Amino acid sequence: MTKGNNVLGKVKLTGIPPAPRGVPRIEITFDIDANGIHNVSAVDKSTGKENKITITNDK
Repeated sequence: MTKGNNVLGKVKLTGIPPAPRGVPRIEITFDIDANGIHNVSAVDKSTGKENKITITNDK
């Protein structure tokens, strides 16, 4: 199923404190605008730590 997929980018959220199973609240947002620009963000809701990436089609 993933044979034809291409990795466009990676986003890593670090520094999340240990928590019991099911407790970490991480919100992931994917957005694609009319120009094909992808915005991905990840936020740890308990600490407010955030990381994001913007992926453009530069080919």
